[in-house]
Amino acid sequence: MKSLAALVLALALSTALAQPGPGHGHAPGMRQMPPPERRMSWEDRQRLREQVHNGSMTRDQAREQWRDERERRGLGPHRSPEEREKLRRDVLEAGRDAGKR
Repeated sequence: MKSLAALVLALALSTALAQPGPGHGHAPGMRQMPPPERRMSWEDRQRLREQVHNGSMTRDQAREQWRDERERRGLGPHRSPEEREKLRRDVLEAGRDAGKR
């Protein structure tokens, strides 16, 4: 009876230890999907694909158009060092505040 209990306990612990830790919710080498406000609509992606496929636009031109659209909407990846530092501080502060709740 003790060996059966030990076996059940070992199985329960092995599955608990096999779970990924915080921050490891996705497979290595795979990027997570961006939030909805940063995603290009299906129609826009399809339009760019068709233009590249038809030869009316190169892949580099399509990428540049996509980047310009992001910049126009204020979602550009280029931030000044001051903006990045402020964003980092805000995220750390929000994390500390969330931990106090």
